[in-house]
Amino acid sequence: MNGIADGTCLHHLNYLLEFLAAWEKRPAYLTLMAYQWCSTISEAVGRLGPSEMPICLPDSLQYILRYQLRFRSQDLATDAHTRIFLKVFKGFSSTVGPGCDPVHSDATSHTPGHLQHMISLIYPYLLSIILEIGFRRVASGPGQPALHLDHTSHHEWVFESAFSSNNDQVVADAMCMRIMGGDSTPPGLCAHYLAKRVKRGTPFSPRLRQASIHTIERIWRNELKASGLDTVCWLNCLNVDADDIADKDHWVELLVDVIRSPAGLESLSSHYWRLLGELVVASNLDLCLAPHDVEVMRSLEKAKDWEKLGVWMVVVWSLLPNSGIPGSELMEGIEEVTLESLLRRPSALQGFEDLCEVGGLSLGYLQGYKNRLQWICNRARAEQLPSESPPPLYVSARTVQHLLILISIFASGNRLTSSLFFSFLLWGTTASESVYCMHRGLVYRVRACFL
Repeated sequence: MNGIADGTCLHHLNYLLEFLAAWEKRPAYLTLMAYQWCSTISEAVGRLGPSEMPICLPDSLQYILRYQLRFRSQDLATDAHTRIFLKVFKGFSSTVGPGCDPVHSDATSHTPGHLQHMISLIYPYLLSIILEIGFRRVASGPGQPALHLDHTSHHEWVFESAFSSNNDQVVADAMCMRIMGGDSTPPGLCAHYLAKRVKRGTPFSPRLRQASIHTIERIWRNELKASGLDTVCWLNCLNVDADDIADKDHWVELLVDVIRSPAGLESLSSHYWRLLGELVVASNLDLCLAPHDVEVMRSLEKAKDWEKLGVWMVVVWSLLPNSGIPGSELMEGIEEVTLESLLRRPSALQGFEDLCEVGGLSLGYLQGYKNRLQWICNRARAEQLPSESPPPLYVSARTVQHLLILISIFASGNRLTSSLFFSFLLWGTTASESVYCMHRGLVYRVRACFL
């Protein structure tokens, strides 16, 4: 740690770190030590000034850094070695973009200040090795205990450096450190940087995706409060399925919280609405109906988003038993919207029936809620309408008159001859009118389409 702090032993430190990274059976206590080394590096970089160099460097530049680290620190400032370093770096900085020249490659002379700039690039390179030592082989799942570490000063720089990398392994190492760090990391930090990573458009590696899922499971509430839109963007990129989830009740609460958040209702992908509908039926929720849940219901109804509304109404019925006895006006509104959603989208009916039969409302002491919902399901099944049913058919008084004439003809047992049918058309039925009549248990539909 002293060598990291004063920068005079970086060439020796590099040998040590490369050895530890290659040590297959390295002991677990190196994780705690690596965490402390990250803090020391961030403090050293803070004294030198922030580095703009990603820690995942091109192979050529990494080779030069390794080459430079073979020399004592005072040799790093000699003209011969510096020219080699700057020649490679100048080509790399042109690919990064304008303004990325922390070593001042256009300078004609190389002062001791340039040594500090080069060291500020070496520190991020060493950081990538330290993250690998501490967190590459550490399980990041729910069973991993938090270390409850208190070195908070380094978190922002470590994440900024790691997430600027194009190496998903390095990013996943930082995510694993975040999980093990407990609540010491500032909220919103992960969501902010991962949302930037999502915007690159490249898919996450399997390890980074898994680390992201475990991180969200741990910290979603703090991330939502601090950076709701970034958290939803990050979550959407992961496309979590039921097979990825160990604790399904936990994920139902997570998704309900996301939808309740200001950004969640508009931004959460349809994939997660379907996942919520799949998980909520058999879940044991410890949540109560919140006033905002009714606002979500009304908002979806107003938008005529029947798919999402059907899922949300299953959530609402699942929350009712924990919410006390609702007012009659509220209960009537919930029942009315439930019936409308089922009539508009009959395919959602099975989810409500499962909630009554095998889900959260199947318990004996919830018989009252079950009976009310079952009555709605029975009514919806009896009145099932297509999801895009045409508007009600309104007929003119003349059409009603024609209908009565047809009914009298059928009732008398007379046959409707072609001449009589043609005469019926001449009575003024328009081309847009249809007439339905029943005779001897059959439904006849006569449509005047010739005039």
